Amino acid sequence: MTAYGVKISRMPVLTIVPPMPGAERRFRPFTEFVHASGWDTEFVQLDWSGPQPNFGSRALFGQVGAQTAEKVVMGFSLGALYSHLGALRARHLILGSISPFFLEDDDEPQRWMISYTAGNADTPADVLVGAKEDDQMHRRATAVRDFYRQCTYTVVPDADHELWHPNYLQTIKAALDRVGSRG
Repeated sequence: MTAYGVKISRMPVLTIVPPMPGAERRFRPFTEFVHASGWDTEFVQLDWSGPQPNFGSRALFGQVGAQTAEKVVMGFSLGALYSHLGALRARHLILGSISPFFLEDDDEPQRWMISYTAGNADTPADVLVGAKEDDQMHRRATAVRDFYRQCTYTVVPDADHELWHPNYLQTIKAALDRVGSRG
């Protein structure tokens, strides 16, 4: 459908929080998969000042929050961490393999001095972790799962820390189908 020569999308939109600079290009196969699943995509635009990840700054969290209110938001790895701490007014979160760089992750010398409990426990969430990821990733994913009041938790079969794994993609599609059916 067009209005005044501008294409109007009737597909729901998945807002993706990038884990690092340049993610739009690297995520192209993922966005094509999401489009084939009946969703449009947009990326949160972040000011990547300084070295990344910048453990001394919380600036990215506010930038994420300003662009994600009332949206379905997805982040993978560091993008999941940024989503969890920044997208506090999202309609729904999909957090894939959330990075263990919170205050509680004291086995990580480089981390943010902010608790994972600084997220919004009332936001409905899907929390995903690859079955073959290490124990630290599973501990953080389990803690984040337990934090959310409305959560679907999936250990993705046969997957490492790899968004492109076919089982990971199918798990995300199932989450999108579930969220999309709720309007």
